Amino acid sequence: MKTLLYIFLINICLISFTTQANGVSPYLPLKTDPLLELELEKLATITKLPILTRPYHAATIYKYLAKIKSSHPTLYQRLNAYIKRYKKTKAVTHFSAQISHSFKDDFLMANQRGLHVDDSFKISTSSFWQVNEHLILNAGGTLFNDEIIPNNSYISFGWDVLQVDIGYREHWLSPTQEGALLLSTQAKPALNVTISNPELLTDWNIKYEMSVGVLERQNGIQFDAKKAPVSGKPALMSLHFSFQPLDWWTIGFNRTLMFAGDDGDISIKDVWNGITDPVNSDNCGGSGTELQDCSKEFGNQQASISNKFDIAPFDFPLSLIWEYAGEDTKDHKNYQLGNIAQNFGLFVPYLTTNTSMNFEYTKFHTAWYVHHIYDEGYSNDNVKMGHWWGSLKAPDDGAAGSAMSMRFDWQNVGGYQLSMLYRSAEFDSSTTYQYQRSHEVELSIAKAMKSNFLEAKLTFGEDAIGGQFLRTSFKVRW
Repeated sequence: MKTLLYIFLINICLISFTTQANGVSPYLPLKTDPLLELELEKLATITKLPILTRPYHAATIYKYLAKIKSSHPTLYQRLNAYIKRYKKTKAVTHFSAQISHSFKDDFLMANQRGLHVDDSFKISTSSFWQVNEHLILNAGGTLFNDEIIPNNSYISFGWDVLQVDIGYREHWLSPTQEGALLLSTQAKPALNVTISNPELLTDWNIKYEMSVGVLERQNGIQFDAKKAPVSGKPALMSLHFSFQPLDWWTIGFNRTLMFAGDDGDISIKDVWNGITDPVNSDNCGGSGTELQDCSKEFGNQQASISNKFDIAPFDFPLSLIWEYAGEDTKDHKNYQLGNIAQNFGLFVPYLTTNTSMNFEYTKFHTAWYVHHIYDEGYSNDNVKMGHWWGSLKAPDDGAAGSAMSMRFDWQNVGGYQLSMLYRSAEFDSSTTYQYQRSHEVELSIAKAMKSNFLEAKLTFGEDAIGGQFLRTSFKVRW
């Protein structure tokens, strides 16, 4: 395992510095502009875009957009018109204001950075200033009720083969649109440093991404059972590497490592050993392994293998997604994932000329998003950082279960954009909590008014403990 990682890092460095490098790239929206993001997913399927993470680099989309100019002129025109704002030296790329009313106050909205159903307003914005080819200043954020989240606020510098982002840059480690297992926008982003490559490398379209961040303060951190729990700020590391072995298949490998937070000393060697050899550095008690003292465990790890198959049988384009993930190791073997979760997805960009469909199903084994070291589990500011399913159960419950979502979109229906989204989750029997299947329906209608969109939305359903909710909202988006 260590040898493979060394080879990977050396090759990335060699490729990066032997390639003629250009400047850095701004990012396109992530869970802020549903209509634009739907158009991007259509482009990704049609052009077989070899990207498994979000947000997309604008430079990558520029390159692939030209491929549909003749085959899909309407989609090309819409995306090209939007992306023009990123070709300026500086611009406000997004602004939206939303007012809402709800009849329930303790339900988290999926993928909305900790937004609750009863938050009465939300304002979000993003902008950038490209100081020169190799430096971009990004400013933005989200405001709702008593919360200010500085997402989209970071500095980008470097080259197109090695871009560095410092600040509140967000991460979505999955090719899915509605539920990412390891890292998503369910919780607010951590202050982090990220390196990635806007320019895909070699004919294999290699993509890499690595980030290290500091989470919000947590209570109940206990590495040593003989000592009292403490509060602190854990660190979060994420790793991604993907490539395209065939023009219709992209495969990626992802890791997250949540560590530290107490008053113990952490070295770079400790982090490296935790990544490359978790059995002997992070999973105690195995027969014949080096780590027998459980107070020396390093943290909480997850890993996944992502696959996206972009195919077009009978000229009918679609994307199939399969992810295989694990929470720590199985039987104390570095090559086996434990507590398996699987993610399946199907996206049809053109069910008909004006309609599209996205379906996702996820199956979780036990122990997802909880951990014996971190009482608050795999979370940031008390919100789980992965799939929205994790926020529907009790924070300390490791029950298994499943989740599904289905979304239909109708475009240009009398000049309107219509969307219907259904989510549902269930949990296996728990010794502590009683759950039922949850249901959530989201209906929205949007209308273009010159350069703005007016949107009305109705959300209603029943959560996993039987609480019913109803929410109406109205949004203006530019």
